[in-house]
Order: sequence, then C-alpha cells, then structure tokens
Amino acid sequence: MSTEENPAAAPRSLAEALRGRDDVSLAALLRSRPDLITPVPTDLTQLATRAGTRASVVRALERLDRFTLQTAQALAIASEPATYDELLGLMAGDDGDPAVSDALPHALGTLREQALVWGGDGRLRLVRTARELLAPSPQHPSPTGLGPTVREAGAGISPGRIQEILATAGLPST
Repeated sequence: MSTEENPAAAPRSLAEALRGRDDVSLAALLRSRPDLITPVPTDLTQLATRAGTRASVVRALERLDRFTLQTAQALAIASEPATYDELLGLMAGDDGDPAVSDALPHALGTLREQALVWGGDGRLRLVRTARELLAPSPQHPSPTGLGPTVREAGAGISPGRIQEILATAGLPST
C-alpha cells in the first residue's frame, strides 16, 4: 500500500520528508538552494527548518520560472493537503488545457526538489512560509489577481452590511 493510499504512512513534516530522500535528491536540493548549506546544517531537521525560513523561501521563489511560481501560487490557495487533481484543476481550468497538463509535472518536480512542496500526489503540502507569502489576503492581494476567500473577506462584517453589499451588486440578499 503506497503513501497515497495510506495517509498514515505519508510524511507529517518537511523534516520527515527530507529524511526519506536519497543522497542524490538531497544533493539536488542543496544545489538548487545553496543558502541552505551555509553554515552546514547539523541534521535534516535543521535543514528543514532553514528551508522554511522567510529569507530562504523568498530567495527560492524569486528563482522560479513563471509557470512554477504560478503552480506554487495555486497550491497556496488550494486545500491543505491538496491533491494533484485539485492542483491540475486550478492550473488547467475547466477545459483542461493540455499545455498546462504537460508542464505541471515538471513544475511540481521543481517545487519538490527545492523543498517548497512535500508529500505525494494525494497529499501535496506547500511549505507554510511559501503559503503565507503567496496566499491572497485582504492586506496583500495575490499577484494572480485572486482575492481572499469569501470567509476571509466577510470576517467581521455584519449581516446587514453583507446584505447591502449584495444589493449594491444586484445579487439576491438571501
């Protein structure tokens, strides 16, 4: 039974996911994110902690190509953990753009290699710092043009005010 079928076998943290990597994969991570090696981490838990720091995540995000960054942005608004199918739906749209379908595995592979995403295709998790940086909020709208969720946008607004907003928009207030 794979970790996709058995969520209990899936890594519970980035550190645990890093412990499951082979030497080639760890070397690829350190080549793609050289800031993680200075000073040399004493163990994989320290490496995972460093990989999740704001400064390191910002540097990693800045180096991504546009499509891979958009993939990370989609994961930032997806449920957590997200499934590959949910991510594909967010990226490819209702029509299932074949170019997106073809490019997504490579982008996701890059995000995994750089320890910005961990977990299998059934339990994709974006590193918390990346989610905080990329997810839209009332204070920081997303560069993708996506706004906050209805729950976030409506937090603290009285029901009467919500009805006024709906009426102004020409929508039913119920």
